[in-house]
Amino acid sequence: MRRSVLRFVGRLQFYDFGRWLLFAVLIGIVAGLGAVVLTWGVGFVATEVLGRATGFSPPGHGHLSVAPPHAPTHPWALLLVLPAAGLIVGWLVQTFAPEAEGHGTDAVIHSFHRERAMVRKRVAPIKLIASMLTIGSGGSAGREGPVAQVGAGFASYLSGLLGLSAGDRRVLVVAGVAAGIGGMFRAPLGGALFAIEVLYSENEYESEALIPAIIASIVAYVVNASITGWGVVFHTPTVGFSRPLELLSYLVLGMVLALVGIVYVKVFYGVRDLFFARLPVPAWVKPGIGALLLALIAVQLPEVLGTGYGWLQLTLHEQLPLKLLLILLPAKILATSLTISSGGSGGVFAPSLIIGGITGAAFAALAAQVAPSAAPPVVACVLVGMGGFFAGVANVPIAALIMVAEMSGSYQLLVPMMLVGSVAFLLTRGVTIYEQQVPGRIDSPAHLGEFQVDVLQQLRVAEVVEGERPFTTVGPGTPFSRILELASESAQDYFPVVGGDGLLVGVFSMDDVRRVVSAPEVWPLLLADDLGVDAQGLVYLEPDDDLHTAVRRFMAADVGVLPVLDGPPPSRLLGMLSHHRVMAAYDRTVRTMQDATGGT
Repeated sequence: MRRSVLRFVGRLQFYDFGRWLLFAVLIGIVAGLGAVVLTWGVGFVATEVLGRATGFSPPGHGHLSVAPPHAPTHPWALLLVLPAAGLIVGWLVQTFAPEAEGHGTDAVIHSFHRERAMVRKRVAPIKLIASMLTIGSGGSAGREGPVAQVGAGFASYLSGLLGLSAGDRRVLVVAGVAAGIGGMFRAPLGGALFAIEVLYSENEYESEALIPAIIASIVAYVVNASITGWGVVFHTPTVGFSRPLELLSYLVLGMVLALVGIVYVKVFYGVRDLFFARLPVPAWVKPGIGALLLALIAVQLPEVLGTGYGWLQLTLHEQLPLKLLLILLPAKILATSLTISSGGSGGVFAPSLIIGGITGAAFAALAAQVAPSAAPPVVACVLVGMGGFFAGVANVPIAALIMVAEMSGSYQLLVPMMLVGSVAFLLTRGVTIYEQQVPGRIDSPAHLGEFQVDVLQQLRVAEVVEGERPFTTVGPGTPFSRILELASESAQDYFPVVGGDGLLVGVFSMDDVRRVVSAPEVWPLLLADDLGVDAQGLVYLEPDDDLHTAVRRFMAADVGVLPVLDGPPPSRLLGMLSHHRVMAAYDRTVRTMQDATGGT
């Protein structure tokens, strides 16, 4: 018998393992192909549209870093190409899939928490096309948002096709995000960690999705790299950490990155809320206006165009002067805000890396002048700045450092990355580029029900009703005139009717009183036990009931207060329990649990 049970359990575990493996592999394949399509599409638009029209060729990065940059030969054409692409993107997105506007990842986070992880099928292809046009034409945006929506969109579609539960769909959507990020940026571990970490602004993770996320991310990475190349995203000079004194400089760098991060987020959403949201033009026109304003900047400073990876590659090799870095830093922040906050389509990961890397390079140059003995190498500050900045603005302190290490092969810098990322994360609490994040699992509508049930089932009515304020009872023969006096003197909304033997006869509410007030001719005929509900038809609670049962009965009876009896009616009244008191007990218990585990 025991062997039969063990064989059954073994088959069950193997089945569960097999289906998750299959789902993750399918999602990884689709997300990896989506990354390939997006890469080719952006390259095609950049070459055939932006390049041919303006003569602009940005520097390469990684295995393409040998390609030299070429300034626009027709900079005025930027004033035509960018707005035209912006208008097409605006019309496409607003007509077919409005949730595809902006940076994409936020839409997936919103779907996870508030839409049962459901993503419409049309979102992924619209997002891909719109992002190809936005980024390829020179928009300051990245590719993580589009590929995250591709992976999440297919995961949602697959879940619906197979009739999976909302919980399973959420796990697969997280795996889809991981596959998109890990595949696109050749960072399979970082992509998986990003997907489970980015959902929350505090130190919480969607841990049950980690293994499917890792598998999907590996598959997507293999698919994308097999087609587009296996090299790292950035070629970096050999650099490491071996001087403890540098930690002082890294500590200051973390503070600087946090300050720049706060400015970045404030500008990003300020441009959206204070400028574009107030423009009296149709929504589909706004990306065109944002692109035109970006083009005006790019005419003088073409370094703000596109993802900016090539310029970051030059920064890693110390080929950009300090003056240009100090100009490019605010310009890139503004360019990204104009592109994405206007409704353009693209991610914020790439611009964040550029801003962080530029900040790190400028800091290294200044530190070398102020405190040369404690100044880290420029390349180290660039890489640490990339990871630390994104750790702060995106609230992903673990994923950011792993992703940068994988993208550049700079694992020797994990120690300063950990310090800088932690400092930036702590100093930017309450500020995030992903505004759909929630603090933790308890704050997510996706988990609220299950968490509430767990907590409420631990508490008993007897523990809570004792703290209720004293309540006024009336006898069954109390005339209506006296009831009116009691109602005017008391703040109660519900009055229990109790007989001389202490047994509950019924309950009436202020609504019952108001219904009779308009008919004064019946007042002399009414007594207390004529109002409300008698004890036999009453919804009530007993001391041993848990608070989850209490909440269900509050909802079933649609009342705010229920009597607590020592048994089925007719019984002795022990107290009156309010819904507010139950929720206060729930909140108090949750806070106690958070304090015990170091939460906030």
